[in-house]
Amino acid sequence: MISLDYTVFVQIASFLLLLYLLNRLVFTPFRLLLEEREQRTEGVEAETESLLEEGKRLRAEYENKIARARGEGTTIKETIRQEALEARGRILDQAQEEAARVLERARGEIRGAVQKAREVVAEEAEVIAQQMAEKILGRKIG
Repeated sequence: MISLDYTVFVQIASFLLLLYLLNRLVFTPFRLLLEEREQRTEGVEAETESLLEEGKRLRAEYENKIARARGEGTTIKETIRQEALEARGRILDQAQEEAARVLERARGEIRGAVQKAREVVAEEAEVIAQQMAEKILGRKIG
């Protein structure tokens, strides 16, 4: 059987003292270090998650702005195209009106020239007819 003498109490006291010293000098600082590390890790993970969310938000905002800019660009392009078509139509209408005026003026000038030419031809025809009649009849008429 085991006998109990004072060495058992010394061993128990040594064990308790060693336990107290190890707890105070090793286990508690180690536990605190682990807790601090875990808190830092959780903090970094939270910050990382926050940054990822911010990145997603900024990307969505960027894509939204790009889409709006493209839409505005398309609208502006279409407006400019429409204005150009309208300007082209106005210019063509003005050109056609100017061409019609020039053509009408030219026709009027041609009509006037034809009328003058007819009058000149009629006068010359009368003179020629009188000269022919005088030559045929051999005397002066009129």
